[in-house]
Parts: sequence; structure tokens; C-alpha cells
Amino acid sequence: MEVPLKIETLTLGTVCDDRATGLTGTLTHWVLSMDGRITYIFQPRGLDRNGQPLNHLVLNEARLDVSDSDFEEVEVPVEILGTEVTDKASGFTGMAIDFIYHINGCFHVAIQPRGVVERTGLPINVSEFDLRRCTGEKIVELSKEDLTESIEKKPSPTGNVLTHELPSCVRITRISR
Repeated sequence: MEVPLKIETLTLGTVCDDRATGLTGTLTHWVLSMDGRITYIFQPRGLDRNGQPLNHLVLNEARLDVSDSDFEEVEVPVEILGTEVTDKASGFTGMAIDFIYHINGCFHVAIQPRGVVERTGLPINVSEFDLRRCTGEKIVELSKEDLTESIEKKPSPTGNVLTHELPSCVRITRISR
């Protein structure tokens, strides 16, 4: 069994400023791509005129006003990225292309299927799933007891924060064992 790598990332829940817009917000997620780059989901503080939260921003570390104390190491099973995985509930299958780490500690995996939609000729959309409900050659499945405990400690949020519109300007992570 491979040992998960420790990735140094900004601690989710960190309140910081976006240097470009001047907005203050909270880091709620990060996305790790196959090439080791990380982008952060930044939720600006405030509501729009309809009383709804402002739209989140997808930012790289260079735009964030942070300090060295805002970083932590997170164990990430990076060996899964680039392999074929399947969501057990739906059967959705494809390559694991990104990990999404949520503020509560839950990992999701972005799956990109092969092929195109027949009627449009466009690639099938990437979808995001809780890693615990996926199978694949490199995925270690949890026992029923461990799964229950994991879900209680790190519940999976609903909705997808990942879109195929993520910017390519992101930082290379610092990796250590």
C-alpha cells in the first residue's frame, strides 16, 4: 500500500484578503490537479442585494494575502489521480483528474469520462463525488465501521464546487513524505 503524500496547503477556514479585488473572505475548499497545482475557493464576506452570499472566487495563492502560519500539511492519496475510478452509486466512470478538499476535511474526486456526448460532439462533463463512495485500483475502501466514523467526523457537503472553468494559473504544491 502506498503512503499518502503530505501536501502543504493553506488551512481552510483562513480569513484573508484577495490582493486583486481587495475583498476579505474565507478559504472554503482547495482543488489539487494531476500536475500538483492547487487553486483555492475564496468566499467573499457579504451578501448581494437579494440577500444571497456573494459568488465565490477561484484563486491561486499569489492573490491571497496570507502568512506562513496559515499553512498546514494534509495527507492526500495522490496515487489515485490519473487512474480510472467509478462512483459506486451512479456507475459514473473515468479518470480521477482533481481532488477537492472541503473545509470539513472531506475529499471529493473529480472524474472525467472518456468520449463525447453523441448529439453535441462535446466532451462529457466532469463530475465530482465523495471519494469514500468511489472504487478504483488505487482506492482503499473503508470498512463499514470506518466509513461510518469517517462520515460522522467529516461529512460530505452537497453540490459541486468544481467546474471545468478553473483557471490554469495556479501554484505548484510543496510535497513531502
